[in-house]
Amino acid sequence: MIAYLRGTCHSLVGDALVVDVKGVGYLVTVCDTDRVLHSAGNDVELLIHTEVNESQIALYGFVHQDGRELFQLLLSVSGVGPKAAMALIALGPPATVADAIAAGRIGELVKAKGIGKKTAETIVVKLRDRLPKFATVVPGPGLPIKPASPLLADVTSALHNLGFRPQLVEAVASQVLQAQPDATFDTALRLALAQLRRPS
Repeated sequence: MIAYLRGTCHSLVGDALVVDVKGVGYLVTVCDTDRVLHSAGNDVELLIHTEVNESQIALYGFVHQDGRELFQLLLSVSGVGPKAAMALIALGPPATVADAIAAGRIGELVKAKGIGKKTAETIVVKLRDRLPKFATVVPGPGLPIKPASPLLADVTSALHNLGFRPQLVEAVASQVLQAQPDATFDTALRLALAQLRRPS
């Protein structure tokens, strides 16, 4: 079973990357928020979830451990397959998605492709008490998601105003600030724009 890959991004195919590891190409499905960080020729390091069924072996890749753990928790819910779990992951950073689950914000969860109201309610019931590692709010109805820092809020707001897709903005801004914790607003915004404008 494959748990980790490090290599070069050979190409992007739909919602997947072809990762070249010493001459062997692995097709790895990633969510939009991770896909936007990669382009052909760039180095790639991905944590892998290997999904095996009767017809195929599929690889799903994640930049961070939290993403893979949340994906695997989502798969434990009846009615949630890999595509739906990936759609939920793409709503934002793992903590953001977990906050929505913990707080029972069904309206946010149904924004994910393939997730209806009934499935969203099942996810909340099954997982809301299993997310202490991810959640940053106390479970309860209607609680707002608070940004991790004022700088993150400012960068996210600027990117929203520039018209980028909301489900990508917070993830990219968060990843930039994790990599450059001492960045100024101008630097963080410039780096985030470079990621978001990178050609597919």
